[in-house]
Amino acid sequence: MTDGMTGGLTVDEALRALAALEAAWKDDDEALSALSAGGPDERTLPALVAAYGEHAMDTLMALAFGLRSTMSDEEIAELSDAVSANIGARMSALLTRALKVWGAVAPPDDLVVTKAIAHVVIDAMRAVTEDPNKTEVLPLLATFRSYALNNP
Repeated sequence: MTDGMTGGLTVDEALRALAALEAAWKDDDEALSALSAGGPDERTLPALVAAYGEHAMDTLMALAFGLRSTMSDEEIAELSDAVSANIGARMSALLTRALKVWGAVAPPDDLVVTKAIAHVVIDAMRAVTEDPNKTEVLPLLATFRSYALNNP
């Protein structure tokens, strides 16, 4: 079960990734260890956190550029062109691609790498808010958790 709000991730994957972001923020190795012990068909935690980072940045960029669910195809095409022309949006896409590569090659149980990826994702999420230095991380993650739960 996936959709635009979870960016190709299942709701369970989105929630697991958000739990990992929160655990990394709190420096909770015990919680990260438990989350990294995924099942055989689950993405590794570093790869999942990086994939969630891409979803979060795509969502925040779309909101920053004014994407609305009521837009026509023509309006969406114009918005897509505006995003493609924006250096910040291009750098965001480059960052998320780099994180995905890093997450894909990271050992599944490497908590140091998982925390590093998580902190970059959190910093990137905060960077596109109105006042990054005053944006509290846990409420920001709670907002994303609410989106994942309410838009399955």
